[in-house]
Amino acid sequence: MRLRMSSMIFGGAVSLATLVLLYQVLSLPPETHPPREEKDILSLESRLQRLESDIKSNQHTISEIKSLVRQLANSNSRANSLLGPQYGVVSGKKFARSSINAVNIAEVPGLDLPHRSSPVPVHYNLTYAAVMQDDCIFAQSGPSTADIQMEAVYTLLEFDNPDGGAWKQGWNIKYDAAQWSSEKKLKVFIVPHSHNDPGWIKTYEHYYSDQTRHILDNMAEKLPQDQRRKFIWAEISYLSMWWDQQPESIRDTMRRLVDRGQLEIVTGGWVMNDEANTHYFAMLEQMVEGHEWLKLNLGVKPNNGWAIDPFGETPTMSYLLKRMGLENMLIQRVHYSVKKHLAREKSLEFKWRQAWDSGSTTEIFCHMMPFYSYDIPHTCGPDPKVCCQFDFRRLPGSGVTCPWRVPPQPISDVNVESRSKLLLDQYRKKAQLFRTNVLLVPLGDDFRYVRPEEWDNQFMNYQKIFDFLNSQEELHVEAQFGTLADYFRAVHEESDSPGGEEQEVFPSLSGDFFTYADRDDHYWSGYYTSRPFHKNLDRVLEGYLRGAEILYSVMLGTQSMMGKIFPELTDSLMARMVMARRNLALFQHHDGITGTARDHVVVDYANKLLRSIDNCQHIIQQATHYLLSIDQLSYVSDPGAVYYELGEKYTEHNKIASKMVLGLQDGSSVPVVIYNPDSHHRRELLTIRTSNMYHISHLQIVGKKEMPAPCQVDPVFIHSGEASHTMFDVTFLVDAPALSLTTYTIKAVEPSRVNSELVSYAKVIVRSMVAPSVPSIFTVSEEKSKEPFTLHNEHLQATFRSSGLLQSMTTQGHTAPVSLEFIKYGVKNHRETSGAYLFLPDKEAELIPVGQAGVVLIQGPIMSTVSTQLKHILHMVKIKNSPGVDGMGIDISNLVDITVERNFEFAMRLNTEIKNDNLFYTDLNGFQIIKRVRYSKLPLQANYYPVPSQAFIQDKDNRLSLLCAQPLGGASLKSGQLEVMMDRRLTQDDNRGLGQGVLDNILTPNTFRLLLEPRINAKESGSSHEGLAAFPSLLAHAGVHSLLYPLYSLLPTAKTGPMQSSWDVGGTLPCDVHMVNLRTMVDPPRATVGHNSHLTPHPPGSISSLTLHRLGFDCGFKSPGLSCSTNGGKVRLSELFPNMFSEQVHQMSLSMLYEGVDMTKSYTLSLQPMELYTFRLIRS
Repeated sequence: MRLRMSSMIFGGAVSLATLVLLYQVLSLPPETHPPREEKDILSLESRLQRLESDIKSNQHTISEIKSLVRQLANSNSRANSLLGPQYGVVSGKKFARSSINAVNIAEVPGLDLPHRSSPVPVHYNLTYAAVMQDDCIFAQSGPSTADIQMEAVYTLLEFDNPDGGAWKQGWNIKYDAAQWSSEKKLKVFIVPHSHNDPGWIKTYEHYYSDQTRHILDNMAEKLPQDQRRKFIWAEISYLSMWWDQQPESIRDTMRRLVDRGQLEIVTGGWVMNDEANTHYFAMLEQMVEGHEWLKLNLGVKPNNGWAIDPFGETPTMSYLLKRMGLENMLIQRVHYSVKKHLAREKSLEFKWRQAWDSGSTTEIFCHMMPFYSYDIPHTCGPDPKVCCQFDFRRLPGSGVTCPWRVPPQPISDVNVESRSKLLLDQYRKKAQLFRTNVLLVPLGDDFRYVRPEEWDNQFMNYQKIFDFLNSQEELHVEAQFGTLADYFRAVHEESDSPGGEEQEVFPSLSGDFFTYADRDDHYWSGYYTSRPFHKNLDRVLEGYLRGAEILYSVMLGTQSMMGKIFPELTDSLMARMVMARRNLALFQHHDGITGTARDHVVVDYANKLLRSIDNCQHIIQQATHYLLSIDQLSYVSDPGAVYYELGEKYTEHNKIASKMVLGLQDGSSVPVVIYNPDSHHRRELLTIRTSNMYHISHLQIVGKKEMPAPCQVDPVFIHSGEASHTMFDVTFLVDAPALSLTTYTIKAVEPSRVNSELVSYAKVIVRSMVAPSVPSIFTVSEEKSKEPFTLHNEHLQATFRSSGLLQSMTTQGHTAPVSLEFIKYGVKNHRETSGAYLFLPDKEAELIPVGQAGVVLIQGPIMSTVSTQLKHILHMVKIKNSPGVDGMGIDISNLVDITVERNFEFAMRLNTEIKNDNLFYTDLNGFQIIKRVRYSKLPLQANYYPVPSQAFIQDKDNRLSLLCAQPLGGASLKSGQLEVMMDRRLTQDDNRGLGQGVLDNILTPNTFRLLLEPRINAKESGSSHEGLAAFPSLLAHAGVHSLLYPLYSLLPTAKTGPMQSSWDVGGTLPCDVHMVNLRTMVDPPRATVGHNSHLTPHPPGSISSLTLHRLGFDCGFKSPGLSCSTNGGKVRLSELFPNMFSEQVHQMSLSMLYEGVDMTKSYTLSLQPMELYTFRLIRS
């Protein structure tokens, strides 16, 4: 029946197209005078040209109709939700994927073109943030000076790499045995561990089935056999998977091991997250997921951090651990020269302080491992040849050997003395690098302790050594198995004064530990960019998950307030939420978001991310339907229903998102819901893709209070030379309250009712190319000029070279050269060269010639776009005439495809006259800004740093900020320059264990916003040109949030029904306070008995976790486009949530494990700059 109907539709459509063509032929204008022969020929040629044009137009229309029919024939069981190859047909033909046309063919009348007139200028009133003067003091005040500042260390170091002998990157350590005595013994803690990557060479699930489950099985069996045995475990993702398969008896065994201190859970995150590319939202999320699991299942609160494998370390992580209630932490992968320097100063243990901290409240005790690796050969002491002999996994016959060709020996009564003293010599040498007589010696490596015999060999042989050493009083040593808790407890006991206060034994340190190098000039700055498609996908999921968390929590809060909970709905959606939380958390792993996993593992990660995006979109549309329902008490839930489709759809792991298409019929009126997930009022442009065949001209946008809104209609280019005749982009200004759902209705109205002053049709202007085929409602012109051209809105102006690349910017009356170009790096022709981890360029970057590229301008009063198709990139720049933050900068979109290249690294560079000298600034995890210094003594790759969300250069007059929607690597390699790497294609492995190059490149989106901000005056600057700390402007903060947490459009399906036009949470936050998340916590599994008995593994609890961040900002710049104010960090939760949650509020640690101050919802909170705060809210 479906095929028969499709055939009827197609036949009717072809007949209609034929009639239209015949009408056009017959209606050619007649000649009014008898033509002469020449006139006859010219007239005939003219008619033939017009006829040829109309035939092409109708052929294209028929082609698109054929495509539609093919999709109709292939529609599947989701036929009531969406038109597309995998999703079927919408009832009423409302939607289509971007490559399909959603129109009712049988109802298309004759072509009716609008009267084209000049675009009517659109004017908006510009608002600015109201900033209290006292709120500028924090950024203007310098922080307290730490004992060790990493910038000063870098300035001091020569970064040479002399051969240190046994300790290649150190020196020959000597000691005096007399330094120990019976009263001052050397206390040695051997800490067994197994590092389990949740995805790298194998997928997360395959690692678990092949190795990790056996490690945990053995742990539960072997540790109880001797209470002197200890072990630490970090990855909760694996522990939770294993736990679900265990009987209660084994679970009780694990609880006893934890209670007795034999097993310590360290850090407690879902994974050991990367620290360069991750955003603090996801870092916090993966930690909360792990800590929540631990609280529900083991009842344990981690106290010590363990980060042995992330490729560089960020102070953001130390801050999060501190505010989660952890007291100590350990790190490993730090530049070998930095390790050597700190070791010489006996400063490998320090109190890590935030660079912006004016006191010491952010300090956390940190231990840095001194040697090359965390494996056993590099942990007992400085000589790996000796240490490897005490890795009893490598005993002869085991199949694993020592590279130094001296195998371990089983410990016996015959050799115990000689072997013990050989090992003690290494312990004593290592102890010379620390300030106390307490020594930490990790005992493990990747996926160790898989086999029972390894447990026996390691624990039994070491116990014999300990028994001997401890029995020899003259050696003055106490050796034992231990956990991190045992070690740090002993360190603090030795360093504490008699009164219990820690003496000034350990220095304070501020700064970070990027960029990491493990040897020579091998800097790990390549992974800042590797697999950029998936880095972008990570940020997309973060935005959707945050949006889903907030909307779900307020939906649940509203249900509680109304007194009617819908368990079937809330349980179903929470199951989707937990899956999304855990998949995002999994990808934060230091071989996930880093792009350093095998190809098939990357595909597995991507599919998990895609499923999670789909789940989050489902939660958002379900919560929207409930919140906008007219009668919530009588609401009928359907957890699987699709009431709205979000504006973009991800369907394949290696494809960019498809835009949903809103199909309009004659007289139709479609209410589109706009979700603002930000806790501030926003006025920004939004684009909806529509399909109305010939009647896009009969369009009207109606917003609040039935007020019509100006809109602009743009063509949709299928490829560079042709625009769709059935799809159009409609752009209009959205005015959305904080945390709100707002309806804008798109109407297809009669031509007589169209207000021509409110509907504008873009002009298409092309340079250096043939005019494209576009629908007749748009004017097309060719410009022959090779001169620069200018686009502007009411707030800024951009000048472009004839190639379509940016040349200069004008903002706030100030013009500055900002020249954009594309560059490439090759790879070093050496045995070890660039790969997934390493960036080892052969020389400085080469400029990629542009030539005389074709340029397409789509110009209108609301938005103008410049598109340039180059060899590796479709480069687009948008100038938005918006009164919001999106109108204050230039939006750059780069679609990158380097699949035809080999050993090719592709970057975008901005050249300016800003005199930043050798200084520039990047963010750390979207949480804080750190100053970078370009050092000529370091190679190019060492001056590349992670750019998770923004970078800027500045002088006393201007700041140029590049805001990023995805994490990448970046640098300022010359004064006035700022560059960002966009993709890397490398044919070889870089010998760091991956065993492959990076050759799975795909078409990848890179999205940026460029801000040029003139400084008001130097006196009001929050940071001087050479200041220790720096902060974004309020505009930059809002711009980053606009990119990461955009307005989401929800397009109704046939199931939607009558809805309210709007909903909002009721309150807003000050300009400088950001809602990081509003997260519903889960309860323990709940069993439902009765006819439909089942187990709900993750039922939503009555508690929500609200996390707020008071932003540090620079007052030296204006803040246009914002309509909020600052008030000294004062927040009342009763004003933010006037109608939901109970009066009782608790301040909590960031991961909700520790309770703080008890207060009421009406209490006035006073948030301090840069600090994160978490509050426990209870549903009323």
